[in-house]
Amino acid sequence: MGVKLVGGQSNRDAIGAHVRLTAAGKTMMRQIEAGSGYSSQAMMIAHFGIGEADQIDGLEIRWPNGNTQKFEAPALAGMINQIITIEEGRDSLVAQR
Repeated sequence: MGVKLVGGQSNRDAIGAHVRLTAAGKTMMRQIEAGSGYSSQAMMIAHFGIGEADQIDGLEIRWPNGNTQKFEAPALAGMINQIITIEEGRDSLVAQR
């Protein structure tokens, strides 16, 4: 599963945002980075391996400006094996395969 962030109040690429995903009783965290070494570049999508989990229990984004967005299981139903796009400050999720 992947999470792509689009900043509005924060920077457009959401560099510095923290994404926490909870599935099957485990919480994983990823930080959006532009690069982490000499002459390197990182993908702007946070990827999570959720194994055999059949649902995502929660998703929390802490944007670079300090704002937080949370999504609970009902809003995340059917999002496994998808790339989810989240725009800062909007309560809707857009999924694509």
